[in-house]
Amino acid sequence: MRKLAVVVLAAGQGKRMRSKLPKVLHPLGGRPMIQHVLDAADALNPSRLVIVVGQGAQQVRAALGSNATFVEQTRRMGTGHAVMQAQAALDDSYDVLVLYGDMPLLRPATLKSLYDRFREGNSPLAMLIVSDNQSRGFGRVIRDPMGRVKAVVEEAECTPDQLAIRDLNAGVYCFKAEWLWGQLFQLPLHPGKGEAGEYFLTDLVGMAVAQGFEVPYLITQDASEALGINTPEHLAEAEAVLDRRLGG
Repeated sequence: MRKLAVVVLAAGQGKRMRSKLPKVLHPLGGRPMIQHVLDAADALNPSRLVIVVGQGAQQVRAALGSNATFVEQTRRMGTGHAVMQAQAALDDSYDVLVLYGDMPLLRPATLKSLYDRFREGNSPLAMLIVSDNQSRGFGRVIRDPMGRVKAVVEEAECTPDQLAIRDLNAGVYCFKAEWLWGQLFQLPLHPGKGEAGEYFLTDLVGMAVAQGFEVPYLITQDASEALGINTPEHLAEAEAVLDRRLGG
């Protein structure tokens, strides 16, 4: 059986949190929000944990201890660029699960089901889809009449018909490392924040489809699982969800 590596993207500045504390260290349920992500991932018994840090890197390292490999994203050039930083820590023998340090409400059972679906198929990637009427800025997952994934369209580029699609890209993926490392460096550079532009991990979906792969996916109906924390209001919303889950 192939080894599993979990890569957690945790380099965001979190300016909208209005705090000097690194975003992923903001407390949720009495613990740093990223710890909830790590706990969910730990249920899959990964062989390696790689955390991509940036803003407040030293604080994040100190808070999380020595059970992870830390790599630094010194330039903010998008999600694809962030995952590129993990290549030096992982060889081609791994399956790679990509998560976000500011998405703390993913359930371990959801991640396990996604990984199981990935291992059952021959595709180099699998993706998590969230079904929700509230888009939260997520890209839309375009599927054909047979239900097969054809593309992911970023919200800003959607047609009015595409904006009505309820299948949202949660940004959580499983990859075969040997395919991932080869394709990451083929990603197109998009105009984006700053002068350098950005590499989007979402482009890998269309690349796999263009190569003839059928992309397996898991749909979660629990939209809270894909809640990303970008503001104090989002954090309060996550606290309420966590409280309900714990029966509070």
